[in-house]
Amino acid sequence: MHYSNENLIKEITDNGFILLPNILSKGEIVTLRKLIKNHFSSRGVSTILGLTQPNAAVEVPDINWIFYHPKILAVMRQLLGQEEIMFTSHCDLHCRTLSAWHKDDGMTVMKGGYFGFPTYDQEDCKVYKIALYLQDHDHNKAGLTVRKGSHKFSDINQGEETYLKTKAGDIIIFDVRLTHTGQRDVFPVDFLQKPNDLIKKGLKKILKISPQKSDQYLKQIYDTLYGDRLSIFFTYGFPNDYTKNFAINNMKRQIKQNKNSKLFLSMENRQKFIENNILLAEEYFEKLKK
Repeated sequence: MHYSNENLIKEITDNGFILLPNILSKGEIVTLRKLIKNHFSSRGVSTILGLTQPNAAVEVPDINWIFYHPKILAVMRQLLGQEEIMFTSHCDLHCRTLSAWHKDDGMTVMKGGYFGFPTYDQEDCKVYKIALYLQDHDHNKAGLTVRKGSHKFSDINQGEETYLKTKAGDIIIFDVRLTHTGQRDVFPVDFLQKPNDLIKKGLKKILKISPQKSDQYLKQIYDTLYGDRLSIFFTYGFPNDYTKNFAINNMKRQIKQNKNSKLFLSMENRQKFIENNILLAEEYFEKLKK
């Protein structure tokens, strides 16, 4: 599949994101869902009424084929303007998690963020995240919502709010500085928001159940009815200091969340990246060893 270089680059430069339909096949989606559900059946880090798996490129090696999927690599090379692109070793898996508005440049995680300083005015900062939702989200608001053009500003309230109606097999590519959120509400459909608020008020008044505990109960009901919501996020960048710094500091976050010091890809997966002419940011991780 080939997309116009000019259109791709203009979209990511102006809006901070692109949505590309039908990149993965139904069979590939089924395989990923099976692998990730199996992983979360016994592992994962609890977060915001769901589970996440940071550093999944290392922790869940069976999914690594998605990182060098030919269609994804072709698009990333078009976006970054050259064959030599860098895999940052960032990958997060998510299962049923809720979210809030944020950026993925690490400015709220550590001083200076993952780049070491604010980069909203730096045009040669090209670090892009690939998001795959492994089920349809064209009928609800459990997918990704973004603020157009917000990668150029530090204020997370700036930019037009846009919900991206994706189907399984689509991918979203976005600048890590873009303000975005996943599912924010327990019931991610507009017509259920008012009933949900009334139920929580009633539970608090009559049974003295806190809104937080109510959210937990109600979300369990929703998840039981509609199944596991699974997603994968991973990151490539132009091979310069911005991408290297992002990779090093983001890895600090991932290993802290996992409470371990696993830094490096398996030799087998590392060789696959090399065979696909992908540069690896893990070459710069030596100083992260304990």
